[in-house]
Amino acid sequence: MKTPAASTSPVASGLDGFAVLPENRWPGRLVVGGKTLDDFVAIGEEASSEASWTIRVFQSISEPTLQIRAQWRAIGAATEWISTLVNNSSAPSGSVTELRSLAASWPTRGSVDFYGNRGSLCEIEDFADLSESDLDVIELRPKGGKSSNGALPFFALTDGHDSLAVGIGWSGQWCATIRHSAAILQVEVGLPRVGFVLRPQESVRLPSVLLTRAPQAPADQARWAVRAHLTDHVVPKSPTGESPNFTAHGMMHEYHRTRVTSEQIEIAALERAAEMGFEAYWIDACWYGNSTSWDHEVGNWNVRRSDFPRGLRPISDRAHELGMKFIFWMEPERARPDSEWARAHPELFLHFPDEKTGARGLLLNLGDPRAVDLAFEKASSLITEFNADIYRQDFNTWPLAAWRAADAPDRVGITEIRHIEGLYEFWDRLLAAHPGLLIDNCAEGGRRIDLETLRRSVPLFRSDAGDLPGRGMSLMDITNQIHCWGLSHWLPDHGGPIKTFDAYATRSGLSTGFMAYRVLPENEQDPEYADAIAAVAENKRLRSLIASSERIGLIRPNLRFESVTAFQHHRHTDSRGIIVVLRGTWPWGETVTLHPQHIDADATYQVTRWDDYRASPPAQLAGAELQERVITIPQTRSSVLLEYQRVG
Repeated sequence: MKTPAASTSPVASGLDGFAVLPENRWPGRLVVGGKTLDDFVAIGEEASSEASWTIRVFQSISEPTLQIRAQWRAIGAATEWISTLVNNSSAPSGSVTELRSLAASWPTRGSVDFYGNRGSLCEIEDFADLSESDLDVIELRPKGGKSSNGALPFFALTDGHDSLAVGIGWSGQWCATIRHSAAILQVEVGLPRVGFVLRPQESVRLPSVLLTRAPQAPADQARWAVRAHLTDHVVPKSPTGESPNFTAHGMMHEYHRTRVTSEQIEIAALERAAEMGFEAYWIDACWYGNSTSWDHEVGNWNVRRSDFPRGLRPISDRAHELGMKFIFWMEPERARPDSEWARAHPELFLHFPDEKTGARGLLLNLGDPRAVDLAFEKASSLITEFNADIYRQDFNTWPLAAWRAADAPDRVGITEIRHIEGLYEFWDRLLAAHPGLLIDNCAEGGRRIDLETLRRSVPLFRSDAGDLPGRGMSLMDITNQIHCWGLSHWLPDHGGPIKTFDAYATRSGLSTGFMAYRVLPENEQDPEYADAIAAVAENKRLRSLIASSERIGLIRPNLRFESVTAFQHHRHTDSRGIIVVLRGTWPWGETVTLHPQHIDADATYQVTRWDDYRASPPAQLAGAELQERVITIPQTRSSVLLEYQRVG
């Protein structure tokens, strides 16, 4: 992770520890016409149409025709800004060759440690922790133009005295550089490759930034501040203001295997799911085109009438009759060259420069307003036709090569910028046209998770590693443990697949929702039937706590030895929480001693122990006893969950 040192010119400095950034200066940096511009000063503030935000206007002293218009808000420990660069001249700007939305420095009182996470690459270790002690230089960027493809755009830093965390909002190819030298920490966030001239009166959106501070606290507290801010102020909410996530079921796993589906098959599956308490029914990539090859039919967005002669509306109607929500899949940014969209609108698609990068088709150029209109009109009409509650958007290609191939020599980076702007416009239009709609952001399984997609969507299938054929049940469990451990540092609302319903499996993937990626048990004679009902009920019972709590790792999952994993959720507002212990497949690890956090030794707690799904009568424990708790789990592949609540 270390790279050679490079020169940098931070534009904001703290006075003591990780101080608040100055309000009268834009905290970013540009290089324009070969000149470094770190002199954007505030010249005014305007009201914003969005609650809690204002618009701050910054102007360069040395290049006064260039302005930054930034949506800005500071809430508690968190500060956010969404910047737009504007050329107010009647002449073209100089060439913009460096673009940083954050370029700040802070004095430190010790060595600096880094805490981040991998992104998703369809691997068991997706979202695994990344850390580096006593850092020198770290450079981060995703792969191929998708914001969490290999690198998650959230990270925390601490000097052992104070901590901060950064979240990045750019759904393409961002970059971040962290340097520590001579007791100065420098953090930069921006775009890695630009070289464009701004035309007269032209503007471009820049990556947004979320910065949280945790004075005199460890890095975990800075991460928790990000998680709390995302939960309370960024991630979409249900109409009642709660977590938007849910338990779901769908038959795509069987479609992958058999290529067989029908209205009757789907309705029978959803009726069984409704009996068990599932909250949503999920139609994935099995409904469209002229053949059953889902990957080769993208761009043919017609219902395949041979399997669904009445379309998907009867399935949606039946789900709604049974009190369930309905979700359907689409991938509007990709099309095969022989598809209906690509033949009818060839001018709206970008080509990849070689067969390898373009093996999965063409890229809809959302930088063209006509392409945004095309995507919106089709997706919106299908949402209406199907009466869908959740729109699931996938993105199974790596767009960076196509973007760069389309750039003119004096417009390097503009194709990507316009595409990302178009993506946000597309989603914003859908949400405005369909009040209450939830967007599921898939992007090849959790590969476009960032601050801006999280404003508009929820990742309901955090990694396609759960979709690999032949994956064993036990391997699926440790995969979910690793994925949830890392992603849940930052985000409570995400989902993933489960393939068995025992408590060890469902708690291995514990978040605010899950997708049952398997055929459901048929009746009470099936030994898994009761477990399935219990799994759904437990997720519903714990959801609000998971969404509003701090998640604390107690024993990290170990891929090599699937022995014992433990974690805690603690809600500060009412001193309530859960402690989860998972005993895996290895024969050792029957007894562990846990030290949960935020427990008051002098208080009394009511504690209910669940051995798998079997609850013991509630008991009152002294806080000192709960602070150091010995847990014994006699059986492998078993789980204990302690629910606690401070009393008195």
